Amino acid sequence: MWPLLLCLAITPFAVRAAGILALEGPKAFALVYPWVEVVRSPALHVPPSWMDSLSQWIIYLQYPVYGLLMTLTFRADKHLRAFIFGLVAHFAGLFAVVVLAYMA
Repeated sequence: MWPLLLCLAITPFAVRAAGILALEGPKAFALVYPWVEVVRSPALHVPPSWMDSLSQWIIYLQYPVYGLLMTLTFRADKHLRAFIFGLVAHFAGLFAVVVLAYMA
């Protein structure tokens, strides 16, 4: 359970970092919260009325979902694999941001 607890502890700091990085522009913000930028992509046609609440939900749930994914993998006694799964989930979001930027 410690990967989930660690990601829950990281979330407030990531939210604070996102507030600071948002001043740098969308590219810096996407490094911390790529899944928010995926939802905001015009290629997905998410209704504007949903955008704000959905973005807030993703901001607060992204890292706990990573922690849950790593905890489920960690149970199989594959510690490095758990860390790699968390990184793959994050970098898949970054990859999706880049792909959707070219599609829009």
